[in-house]
Amino acid sequence: MMRYLALLLSLVLVAACTPVDHDLGTTDWSVYLGDPGRRHYSSLDQITRENVARLEVAWEYNSGEPQGTMYTSPVVVDGVLYGLSPQLDAFAVDAATGQELWRYEPEDVGGAQRGLMWWEGDRGARLFYTAGRYLLAVDPRDGTPVTSFGDQGRLDLTPPGDHEGALSVTVPGVVFRDLLIMGFSTSESAEAFPGSIRAFSAVDGLLVWQFDTIPKPGDPGSETWAEGSLEHAGGANVWTGMALDAERAILFAPTGSATPDFFGAKRLGDNLYANSIVALNAHTGELRWHYQVFRHDLWDRDNPSPPTLVQLERDGRRIDAVTLTTKSGHLYAFERETGELLYPTVEVGTLPSTLPGEMPSPTQAVSAVAFSRQAFEVTNRTPEARAHVEEAIKDWDLRPWAPPRVGTVLLQPWYDGGAEWGGSAFDPATNALILNANDVPGILTLSEVPTGTSDFGTYAEHCGSCHGLELEGSSGPSLLGVRERLEIGEIRNVLESGRGRMPGFSHFDDAEQRAVIRYISQEEPEQDEPTDELSYVLGGYVYLRDHEDLPANTPPWGTLNSIDLASGEITWSVPFGNYLSHPDLGYGAVNYGGPVVTASGLIFIAATPDKMIRAVDARDGSTLWQADLEAAGFSTPAVYSVDGRQFVVIAAGGGRQGPPSGSTYVAFALPKAN
Repeated sequence: MMRYLALLLSLVLVAACTPVDHDLGTTDWSVYLGDPGRRHYSSLDQITRENVARLEVAWEYNSGEPQGTMYTSPVVVDGVLYGLSPQLDAFAVDAATGQELWRYEPEDVGGAQRGLMWWEGDRGARLFYTAGRYLLAVDPRDGTPVTSFGDQGRLDLTPPGDHEGALSVTVPGVVFRDLLIMGFSTSESAEAFPGSIRAFSAVDGLLVWQFDTIPKPGDPGSETWAEGSLEHAGGANVWTGMALDAERAILFAPTGSATPDFFGAKRLGDNLYANSIVALNAHTGELRWHYQVFRHDLWDRDNPSPPTLVQLERDGRRIDAVTLTTKSGHLYAFERETGELLYPTVEVGTLPSTLPGEMPSPTQAVSAVAFSRQAFEVTNRTPEARAHVEEAIKDWDLRPWAPPRVGTVLLQPWYDGGAEWGGSAFDPATNALILNANDVPGILTLSEVPTGTSDFGTYAEHCGSCHGLELEGSSGPSLLGVRERLEIGEIRNVLESGRGRMPGFSHFDDAEQRAVIRYISQEEPEQDEPTDELSYVLGGYVYLRDHEDLPANTPPWGTLNSIDLASGEITWSVPFGNYLSHPDLGYGAVNYGGPVVTASGLIFIAATPDKMIRAVDARDGSTLWQADLEAAGFSTPAVYSVDGRQFVVIAAGGGRQGPPSGSTYVAFALPKAN
């Protein structure tokens, strides 16, 4: 009898320690960020608060040579995972084992890409993704080009006309029936392409409709531009992704800034439809409603995140809404069909400009719901850190809403948010928005530079904001000593095709290309004399740091947040991530990439420079599990199941904020049931 009881007890203990194999079957993650509404939500619940600590690596796949960074969030269909390498080679692997099934290596493409598009129609299934300015169609069965689409499987997305400028597409478009609805990225200088949202046939690549986000003279919205400015206006492009209410056939598109970014004397007025959310009829591209978040933007406050379709309850009424998160750290919510604003706004006054001809909008209306701090406070981390920062900012303009000037203005929060391109997740169980955010100050320094044919002027206008006016590097790498690393031919190839986050400048003529190469080839770069009029160029997209290269304001510097959508109140907010140089501070860190929330109340997110992926309790923000990655996961996880086993996969691409670059996809799951 005792032996029987001992055997029974051992079986009970084994059962308690063995993962329950729920009948999940095979559950796809066939759309970028989970669904067309960009909700970042998975209905899977096999991984729970109680067992998440037992997650283990199920498989790893090395996608290629590490280079720059790799942002891709993969798609998973019928047990096959489709992803992209750092070089934008497409691949398919068994989603349960990571075993490679095929690989597609397109020629002459470059840039960065955050995901892929899956389409199925009468002619079967197709996998679409963009590389640089090209939209590529691939047969998901074997990784071969779909030659009936575009030009042998490739469609050049450069808008027609005589306009020239940098162009790339770094985020998947929206798949709606037989349409591929696309935005694009362009430069932030005066040469930028005018923005447009275009729908192409998924069958043959032909253009079906187009909505111009910069209106033509005489069209609605043109009255918000000064007379004559529309002829050379650029930007207002949709670069960060769109959301779709498929049932209502409403497309929600967030637009960027008009160009040039920081000096608007040649584009006076409110500048519709820049810095707006536009709702379009997905069948035709017809405008249904719009809302402009910033008027006559001078601070690079382009909308950085895909909108998110949500529901909220108010006065006993359930409202289908769409949210928009901004670089300034504000949350907006709109009724989907009418565009009714669901949170109040606050009118704030701006300040006059000292730049010739510039006229900022006298006021800006910002949402009363803010998830990042709007005021700068000098760091108190150490006396040395505080003294260093106070010395650095003593001659700066620290006033909120101070316009750009020749000199330095402090920007709080900085260029990458507030919100960034990772987007936010919607938890339908609690009607909460889950959002990771940045909370550090930026340095906005304008310099007078010569335009025309000078070497320095050409370099400064096109390259200086990322690589620094003296080649020192800012958001992009330093170019000092570049001729010791690259031959002239290699530099030309990078200029023409791009690399990593850098778009290609194939529109450069020979004189412009030679001017840039001459300037960056100097051991100690010297500015040549102006040959034309002056322009105003940003010195770099950088944030203010102390003497130890940490953020110069009081913490937290990066946060993970849960927001009650009914009230707009923050339910909880926790510091998110650490820096590798100071791994134990617990103050949070600048982060890139988004969260996924599951039906079991877990939030899966990487995004931080400490090379971690975490599972967080959606109730209070506490970390329940974390694992090391070989490189930071600056991307959004995908959650799926194969044969009853739930997986969480992340692309560990690194390459930002100092951590090394990587190229590995890592999938986690519970141990297999016995």
